[in-house]
Amino acid sequence: MVALFGVTILISSGLMFIVEPMIAKAMLPRFGGTPQVWTAAMLFFQGALLVGYGYAHLALSRLGVRRQAMLHAVVIATSLLLLPIALRDPGLPAGSPPAISVIVILTLSVGGPYIVMSATSPLLQRWFSTTGHQSARDPYFLYAASNAGSLLGLLAYPFLVEPRLAVGEQAGSWSLGYVAFALALLACVAVVVARGRSSRTSAPSDTAAQAGPSVPPAAIPWRRRAGWIGLAFIPASLLLGVTSHIQTDIAAVPLLWVVPLALYLVTFVLAFSGRRVLSPAAAGRLLPWLLVLVVLTYFRILPISPWITIVLHDAAFFVAAMLAHGRLADDRPEPGGLTEFYLLMAVGGALGGAFNALVAPAVFDQVLEYPIVLVLALLVRPGPPRAVGPLERRARLLDLLVPLGYFVGLTAGFLVLAVSGAGVAVSGLAAALTVATLFVMRRPVRFALAIAAVLAVTLMTGSQGLFADRTFFGVSRVIDDGQGHHVLLSGLTVHGIERVGAGGGAQPMSYYHPTGPAGQAFAALRAGGHSVDAVAAIGLGAGSLAAYARPADRFTFYEIDPVVIRIAHDPTLFTFLSDARSPVRVIEGDGRLRIAEAPDASYDLIVLDAFSSDAVPAHLLTREAFSLYLSKLRPGGAILVHVTNTYLDLRSVVRGAAGALGLAGLAMEDRDLSNAGPGDKEASDWALLAPQVATLTGLAADPLWRLLADGGPSVLWTDDFSDLLGVIRW
Repeated sequence: MVALFGVTILISSGLMFIVEPMIAKAMLPRFGGTPQVWTAAMLFFQGALLVGYGYAHLALSRLGVRRQAMLHAVVIATSLLLLPIALRDPGLPAGSPPAISVIVILTLSVGGPYIVMSATSPLLQRWFSTTGHQSARDPYFLYAASNAGSLLGLLAYPFLVEPRLAVGEQAGSWSLGYVAFALALLACVAVVVARGRSSRTSAPSDTAAQAGPSVPPAAIPWRRRAGWIGLAFIPASLLLGVTSHIQTDIAAVPLLWVVPLALYLVTFVLAFSGRRVLSPAAAGRLLPWLLVLVVLTYFRILPISPWITIVLHDAAFFVAAMLAHGRLADDRPEPGGLTEFYLLMAVGGALGGAFNALVAPAVFDQVLEYPIVLVLALLVRPGPPRAVGPLERRARLLDLLVPLGYFVGLTAGFLVLAVSGAGVAVSGLAAALTVATLFVMRRPVRFALAIAAVLAVTLMTGSQGLFADRTFFGVSRVIDDGQGHHVLLSGLTVHGIERVGAGGGAQPMSYYHPTGPAGQAFAALRAGGHSVDAVAAIGLGAGSLAAYARPADRFTFYEIDPVVIRIAHDPTLFTFLSDARSPVRVIEGDGRLRIAEAPDASYDLIVLDAFSSDAVPAHLLTREAFSLYLSKLRPGGAILVHVTNTYLDLRSVVRGAAGALGLAGLAMEDRDLSNAGPGDKEASDWALLAPQVATLTGLAADPLWRLLADGGPSVLWTDDFSDLLGVIRW
């Protein structure tokens, strides 16, 4: 019986964590490939988990175990009618908020089966508690099996499923797995119903417990319930916060969300398995040391490599999650309150997801939800024994006055040092006060508020930005680099540079410098007699390519992020568009979907420039996408692809598409920055494709341009298959 219940929970949890990345990936083309699809999807999954837990709690409390089990047999049988799963278009009006659109699509596509699976763990644990098994008095060990299954499913998708199965095959295989889960669950129902019948015949006194409504557990104070919600909120929010922070501000590495999510699941396994490797008390002692290091790296006061920084942030998240989940496990109620316990945990998780996915992007222009919830994690650390009378009142007063002193002193120090221009001293002051907080670490409230004071003042005084805003598609910032340039950044990825001053927009810079591959491609095509009058660019950035427009040319940019469009049109930030020698058109929306609306044979050159970070919109690089681009080219036209990427070998993907469609191709990797002024140019990699070899003649003789086909392996992506894992630069 333990094996049956455990395997059923394992299968359901594994399927849940396979379908999450699977269906989120399938939706990416609809939203420009932005990683925020994952954040919105996580909000949906947390909400669906809440619905599943709510159903389990209400059904059991109203019907009792045996009758609820029979009801659930009907529910699981009905859910089979929703197979196979597939993306379903809700027909939402144009302009609907992207996060809401993601949630509606997921509800229609996988909502029913996912809710049924999410109810499995609390239901089976409660069922098991009534079986009379020797372990029935404490069925929470099955929750560890649930999270172990989740972890297996999470790791199985990127390493086993995605590299081997096309999208359609993934959905079909998952649906077969769901059928297997349904059969296992029906077997569990049969066991519960059979045991209920035997209990009526052998032990009449137990009939009410088996067949009727459950005996209500002892009253649980609302303060305890609120504590469960808060303890579940913290790691759920930190999960999304640390992922966003790493991808936005440390390194644009694909699949980095897997590591925090895996750690999140591991903390559940460890906290509820009874085999503690890190107790809440030990986690509370370790967390302050890690948080001091995190703060020092958060503001780049402590210079260490990005990879070590990532490990440090993940370690802090793991310890904070172990603290919160450990306290949850220690405070779990008797089996009679099991379903309410899980329901309130799900409420906390859903609130954490909503805070990160809906509230934070609307309120903050940076990823501030991460440091805010880190401070909350510090507040739930176990504290020292309370003193008596006046000593305790004095300690509580100091809990407030010491952080206030930090805030006032740090603010004054920043102002004095800023006036004197001592930038290094400013960083030193912040570092000194951050380390000094260790002297107040014994008091959780005092330490947390002191860290909050350091974070608040450093955030208020440390920004050198000219502009910052945040949308569903990411955080966009414009800074002055101190060398006479305005720089457009998404996280740490440069999306455009312009020299400040009159006529700055007439000179393309960064990846688009005239001495680089982009500039050479424009010059060679025009020198070879090929018309480059009509140009389409997927990806606007700062609008740098508009500097190549000549009078009477027609340049069209396709850009999905409205904030990027606003930045490029603001002449106080960038003047590429306003200084262009011919009118420039900017069309908002996903590049592939919007360029499909253009008449065939519309463009002489199509520039693909949307791949420089980890948020690679794979649907722009598939065989079908390139086939679409070809249909929009005039005779003699070409496709120029920007494949600069620190972490992904995108040239191999372009090579695969070129080979599949019979395109001629050249590629250039430019690392020579000596032919430009300081800060004017960025190293870049580009590929130039054309249906006719003659189009490339002007560059073929240049030894810096090499045949694309001779440059290494090729990887073909299609609309039904793409594998980021296979093109990572390990």
